[in-house]
Amino acid sequence: MSNVLKHASGSVQISLKEESSSIVFIIRNKMDVMTEQDVERIFDRFYTGDTARNKKGTGLGLSIAQSLMKKMNGELFATLKNHQFIMTCRWKKRT
Repeated sequence: MSNVLKHASGSVQISLKEESSSIVFIIRNKMDVMTEQDVERIFDRFYTGDTARNKKGTGLGLSIAQSLMKKMNGELFATLKNHQFIMTCRWKKRT
């Protein structure tokens, strides 16, 4: 959430939904400057796609978030679709 507050421009959509076998949390916002290459590397340790951000942090946050999701038997992934950056957290339901 702190990344959304720091880096999102314009409106942000947040949703939480239950699917047949999982719970899904999605954060979506407009992102004109992000590339597919940025999305592919966004969970890499120390990666910062925007060179202007290099002095603002180490780029560990999303890498740590992805590791924590794995420890919670979930997954965290990012996509870019129609200039929308979409961050998805998915947990399998327990039966």
